[in-house]
Amino acid sequence: MKSRKSFSFLFLVVLLTAVAFSCDESLPEAIYGTEPVAAFTATQSQSDIFTWSFTNSSTGAVSYNWDFGDGNGSSEANPSHTYTGAGQFAVTLTATAAGTSNAMGWKNTNTQSVQINLPTYDSANVTFTVDMRNEILSSTDVVKLTGTFEGFSGPGSPHVMTDDDNDSIYVITIPLLTNSLYEYKFIVNDWGRQESFDENDACAYQAAGSPYWNRSIELTNLEENVTLDSKCFNTCAETCSTPAEMLLGDWKIHALSVAWEPLKWEGAWWYFVRESDTGGDRPCMDNDRYNFAADGTFKTMHDGDAFIEPWQGKDPEGCDTPVAPYVDGDFTYTLDGDMLTVTGDGAYLGIAKAHNGGEDGVAASRQYKVEEISPTDLILTIDYGAGDNRWNVHLKK
Repeated sequence: MKSRKSFSFLFLVVLLTAVAFSCDESLPEAIYGTEPVAAFTATQSQSDIFTWSFTNSSTGAVSYNWDFGDGNGSSEANPSHTYTGAGQFAVTLTATAAGTSNAMGWKNTNTQSVQINLPTYDSANVTFTVDMRNEILSSTDVVKLTGTFEGFSGPGSPHVMTDDDNDSIYVITIPLLTNSLYEYKFIVNDWGRQESFDENDACAYQAAGSPYWNRSIELTNLEENVTLDSKCFNTCAETCSTPAEMLLGDWKIHALSVAWEPLKWEGAWWYFVRESDTGGDRPCMDNDRYNFAADGTFKTMHDGDAFIEPWQGKDPEGCDTPVAPYVDGDFTYTLDGDMLTVTGDGAYLGIAKAHNGGEDGVAASRQYKVEEISPTDLILTIDYGAGDNRWNVHLKK
């Protein structure tokens, strides 16, 4: 009897255990699938050397992870990627297994290198642009480019620049050898007017042993076409203010002279420089101011005194109270090309006596030729009817 009871108990335990296992859904299913093999080919674009396409030929995988070697990646099966520069990049593909075998951590990686080499060129087409809006140019003036690419004065230099849009922006493109440093500058009329720089100009370069400062460009061999930023003539700025814009504001006398054309200061038979600069004999002219406003108004301001001459009732001449109509006044002005006209009895610049066609008198308007203008300097001449003799007025902003 005892053996039968033991057998029955053992049978019951086995039966209950089988039932318990049949109800436990947490048991793993059978593992299926194969270990993956990661494989791919990389192809460089024919039209863009920085773009690569990747063709996935992996087996036994259902998901993919790409590392392009530059901090970027993808989970696409067959991605493409554009790099931002040249170099060698290690591209890694990680393939994850199909089926439940991926739960076992079945992964496989494949790493290949892609190389991006930049093309090189023995010469480059270089485009130079100069903004001439800060200069007064006549219809016969010619803007040119010159530089060490022809020794500044060799065959083919200077190069004539063109302004096809009539906007005072001149352009030229010339071929230059690469891997070279060049100096250059812009000129008007074969050195008649040229850019002038010194050590205070941030854009200027001085070659070893040279007394001259010029613009410079260093060409590498990595570009076939190079377009330089626009340059404002005779400044380090990229764009210029127009003469009308530069004219606005207060101006003071810097120098006056009377000279035969084309002389201005050197060789002048009468010359005056402002008191604060050289200790001249007309200190009351030091505080004379002339203001041009955007609305076309022009003002003369004398700060209580002016230089009075015999034709105005003071003999000997000297500093005294301003005499009408050359007192503080409001007038108008126009700037047309290189001609500056101030209108109204008592309107003048620099010296009251000089007017068109004569001296010592009142004129309803006066017309000055603008010889030079910059944000800081304004040089004018006025023809007072004495042949080629001119009054010259140099004002400082």
